[in-house]
Amino acid sequence: MALFVILYLSFASPSTFNDIPTFQHADKVAHFLMYVFFVSVLVYDFRNDNVLLTSKFSYILVCLVFPIVIGGVIELLQGSIFRPRSAEWLDWLFDITGIVGGFLLMSALLGKLKNNTPLKDKKKNNG
Repeated sequence: MALFVILYLSFASPSTFNDIPTFQHADKVAHFLMYVFFVSVLVYDFRNDNVLLTSKFSYILVCLVFPIVIGGVIELLQGSIFRPRSAEWLDWLFDITGIVGGFLLMSALLGKLKNNTPLKDKKKNNG
């Protein structure tokens, strides 16, 4: 669902957002926050399904590489197909910053939550 929100926001006509108050570089902040949210959902889902235990490669691929590629492809499509949108490499840089930030934030939060699980819950989870 997070990906669909990003796709809509990325490909909708800029006039769609005319009523939203803005400030200088608001689009960069939006890119950062969209990808923090996107990767946070990916990390949470991946860890919640215990897939992390089976493949760290898949974890990195899904939670870091996939969003970076998606961000780059979206920028390319904005510049070539979805006019009057434009491709800006600085937008992609903010996407990547949000991806790394979201990954680190959620990894730390979920690690902290896991370490704070009550002892009887840890025993129950370990068998």
